[in-house]
Amino acid sequence: MKGNNKREFTRYTALIVIMISIFTAIASKLFTLQVLRAEEFKEKANNRSIREIPDAAPRGSILDKNGVPLAVNTQSYVLVYNQTDESDKTFFDTMDKVFKILDENGEIQQDDFELKIDPFRFEFRSDDPQVKRTIELRFKKDRGLDEEISRKILDDKKGEVTKEDQQKIDEELLKITPEETFKKLVKQYKIDESKYPLDKQRRFMIVKDTLKMQSFSGYKPVVVASNIKKETAFKFLQMLNELPGIDVNTQPIRTYPNGEIGSAFLGYISKISSDQDKYQEKGYDTSTDYVGAAGIESVFEDRLKGSKGGRIVKLNKQGRIIEELGRREPYPGQSIQLTIDKDVQAAAEKSLDEVMTNLRNNPYNGDVNTSNATRGAAVAIDVNTGAVIALASRPGYDPNLFAAPGRLSSELYKKYFSPDLGEFGREYIYQRGLTGYYQGKSVEDVLNVLFPLDKGIENNTTIRQDTYDIYPKPFYNYATQSVVPPGSTFKPMTAIAGLESGVITPGYTIFDNGTFDMGGGHITHFAVGGYGPVDLAKGLEVSSNPYFMTVGKLMRDAFGDDILAKYAWKFGLGAQPNSNVKPATGIEIPERFGQVFNSYSIKNIYASQYLWRTMETLKNGTDNRGSSYTAIDLYDDKGDSDKVKGIKSDLKKLIQESIKEGSKVFDKSKYRTLLQDLVASDPKYSGKSINKKEIDSMIDAIYYVTVSDANSQLRVGANMYNASIGQGISNFTPLQMANFAATIANGGTRYKLHLVDKILNADGKVIEEVKPEVIEKTGVKTETLEAVRYGMSLVNSGEDGTAAQAFKGFPLKTAGKTGSATFSNSQDAFGRTSYGLYVGFAPYENPRIAVCAIVFDGGHGGFVAPVARAMYDAYFKLENGQNTDQNANNAQNSGQNETSTNTDAQGNTENNSGNNSVNTEGQQ
Repeated sequence: MKGNNKREFTRYTALIVIMISIFTAIASKLFTLQVLRAEEFKEKANNRSIREIPDAAPRGSILDKNGVPLAVNTQSYVLVYNQTDESDKTFFDTMDKVFKILDENGEIQQDDFELKIDPFRFEFRSDDPQVKRTIELRFKKDRGLDEEISRKILDDKKGEVTKEDQQKIDEELLKITPEETFKKLVKQYKIDESKYPLDKQRRFMIVKDTLKMQSFSGYKPVVVASNIKKETAFKFLQMLNELPGIDVNTQPIRTYPNGEIGSAFLGYISKISSDQDKYQEKGYDTSTDYVGAAGIESVFEDRLKGSKGGRIVKLNKQGRIIEELGRREPYPGQSIQLTIDKDVQAAAEKSLDEVMTNLRNNPYNGDVNTSNATRGAAVAIDVNTGAVIALASRPGYDPNLFAAPGRLSSELYKKYFSPDLGEFGREYIYQRGLTGYYQGKSVEDVLNVLFPLDKGIENNTTIRQDTYDIYPKPFYNYATQSVVPPGSTFKPMTAIAGLESGVITPGYTIFDNGTFDMGGGHITHFAVGGYGPVDLAKGLEVSSNPYFMTVGKLMRDAFGDDILAKYAWKFGLGAQPNSNVKPATGIEIPERFGQVFNSYSIKNIYASQYLWRTMETLKNGTDNRGSSYTAIDLYDDKGDSDKVKGIKSDLKKLIQESIKEGSKVFDKSKYRTLLQDLVASDPKYSGKSINKKEIDSMIDAIYYVTVSDANSQLRVGANMYNASIGQGISNFTPLQMANFAATIANGGTRYKLHLVDKILNADGKVIEEVKPEVIEKTGVKTETLEAVRYGMSLVNSGEDGTAAQAFKGFPLKTAGKTGSATFSNSQDAFGRTSYGLYVGFAPYENPRIAVCAIVFDGGHGGFVAPVARAMYDAYFKLENGQNTDQNANNAQNSGQNETSTNTDAQGNTENNSGNNSVNTEGQQ
C-alpha cells in the first residue's frame, strides 16, 4: 500500500543492535572496574606483587674449648624460583634450561624429596619402622592422596570420623606403592610424561611439590639449588631475562669444617620430617626449616636457631624483586663453646680407627678372633671438673652430608637409615664360616637366627633385626648409649669395696693356682693364671681372677650380695634402685645409664627372662620333665577381650613375683583360679576339655621348670663372684667408666659430667658459664685410693703389667686397668668375641685426665690401650717419636703373649642361669 512508513527489521539492523549491546556491556564493565571498584582492584594487584620473603637467621656456632670452630655458618649462593602467574606459563621450559645449566656446571639440584626412582621407593630419614610409617602417612596425606580413599570408606558418612575409620584409611593409604604415588603426582602437577624422561619428570616434581608444600605457610621462593659456586651464580644472573621466576640469593649454610670429627656429640641438622606439629607450634616453617637432629645441635636447638628476619618486597610479573619496601633483620643464634679439645678428639677417633683396622687385618690372636672389630668408643675427662675433653664413637659420619640438600646419596641413605641386614648378614655368615656352629643349617637358617625378621611389623617379609648387635651403626653413640660388661676394668672397684669394708688389706695375699671354687662342686679353671702368691697390687697388675673372686666371696660372706653395689654406686657405677638418685652422669646429650650387680636388679632381670621361658613352656604344652597338657598362650593377642587381657596380665605378674621370692609366695590356689578363668574366658579354648589334672600339671610346670630354678639361681654365690671380676649383669657405658676412673684419680670426688663450657651471644660475649658441680664425695679413705692407684700404675709399667707394652717408652708415669668382657657364652657362634676395654688416668702423681677406651669384638684390653696413649699424647702435646699405629701393632703382638701369661682368661664354668650375660668368664 502506498504511503506505508513501516520499516523492515533486517539482518543489518540485528547486527547493529548486537554490537551496541556488546559495547554497552564492555563500557559498563570498564566503568565498574576503573571507576566504581578501582581502589579495590588496585589493592588486589598490589597485594599479588607485594610479598614477604623470610630471611634465615645465622645459626649459632659450636666451638671447642680453645675457640676452634666445630660447626659454623658460611654464606652461600642459592638459586631460587619465584612463582607468579607469568612465570607459571613458562615453568617447564624455564626449568628445563635451569637443569641444563646446573648440570653443565657440576651443580646439584636441591633434593629433599623422599620419593625416589630407579627403583621407585621412599627414603625417610629414620631407621625406626614405626616412625617411617608415620612419615609415609603424612607424606601422602599432605599431597591429598587420602581424599579419594576417605570418600570411598566414609561413603557420605555424616558425623565425626571414628578411630576405626581413620585406621582403615591409613591402611589403604599405605597400600599405595611408591610407583603409584609417583604417577598420581605426575598427574597432579600436570607433568607431560610423554615429553620428558622419568628422571626429568622427577626433577620437575621436586620443584612443583615444594611449591605445594610451601603454599600451606604463605609465599616464599623455592630453593632450586643451594651452595652453588660463585661462577654458576653469576652465569644465572646474566641470564635472568631468559629465565622467568629465577633469581639468585645468598643465605647461610651450616658447615662442619672438621668433617666426621666430633659427630658423636655434635649431631647434625636436618629438614623437619617428624614431630611437625611440635615445630609448627614453635613457629618453624616445616616445609623449609632445618633443625638439630642429634647431639648438641638438637639439645640446644632453641639457643642455636636464632630469630628469622624478613623483607617486604615488590615483584614484577617475572617474579623478580624490583623494590624492597621494608626489612626485619634476622638475629643470629647463640653460640655454644664446649669443653672438648679438638686435638684430643681427633687423636681419639684416628687411634680408634687405626686400632680397629689393625685388629681386623690381624684377627687371630690366641683365644680371640677380632675380625668384627668395627665399633668402638673413647672418652676423656678432666678429673678435677668433670669436663668432657673428648667423646668419640666409631663408626662416625660427616654432618656436612645433612646440612645441604642433595649431598646424601642413595648409597649413604641405605647405609645410615635403611641397611639391608639380609644382604649384610649373608656375607657376614659366609665370611666367618658360621654355619659350622649350626649343624645341618643353611646360610638362610643361620640368617634367621642372627638377623630374624621383625615380628613386630605386620606382614613383614624384609625388615630384619640385629639381635646380637653385629651391624656397625654410625648414628648410634657407642660412648654414651652402649651398656656393656666392664670386665677386669671393674677390679679396682672390687678392691676399693674390699678395702673399705675391711675384708682385706693391701697386703692380703692368696695363692693363685688358676682356679676358683664357685661352690656346689663347681671349680672354675682359667686358661691363664697360676701366678702364685698374689696381693692387691700384684692382683691388679696381672689381673688375677681368683684374687678378686676371693675378695667378692669374703664380702658376700660378711655382708651379703649388695655390699659391692653399696660402694660402686658412690662411683657412679649404677644407682640405688627405688631411690631419689637420678641415674645419670649429667652429660647434656642423651645417655643410657648402666647398673651394677645388686639383688633388686637381678631379681627383676630374672623375672623377665624366666617369665619368657614359662610362657614358651606353657605354649608348647609340654615341659622338660615329660609332662603334657593343653597348650596355654599367655602372649598378648590383639584379638583378646579386655577380660582376657586382664587375666593374662595377672598371671604374668604372679609368675614374676614367684620367680623373685620363690616358694614362700607360690600360691597354687591363685594360679588355679587364674588359669581356670583364662580357659573359661578365652574363645580359643572353647570346646576343649581342660580338667583339674591338666591345670595342676601347668602349675607344676610353672613351679619346677622356671620358678624353682630361677630362685635357686638367684641365691648362688656365682652372681657375686662374677660381678667381682666385671662379668654377670653389671653393665656400664664408656662414659660411666671414664668418670669412675676420674673419681679414683682425683681422690674420691665424683663430678657431674658436662660438654658445655660457655654460652655466648651473637657478639661473642659470655652469657652463661657452666661451673664444676660435685655429685658426691665418696668418703673413701686416702690410703684405700693410694693402694688401688699403685696397683693400677703397675698395669702400665710393671714387669707383668697387662698394658705395659702399650705404654713402653711413654714419657709420663700413668695408671690404668685393662679388661676383656665376654659378650655371651655362645659368642663364637654369632661371629662375636670379647670386648676390649681400657680405663686409666695421667699423670700418676698429679692426675689431670682420665680415659676409657673400648673396641667391640676387640678381644683384650691391652689391644685397646694405644687409644688412651694417643689421647694422652694430644692432651699433653707430647712428641714421643712413636706413632699410634706402631703402638697398636706392639700392643697386639704382646697381647698374644698375654693370653698365656698375663691375661685374664675365659672361665669354663657352666652357666647355670640361662642368662647369656651371666657367666664366669673374666678376661683382662
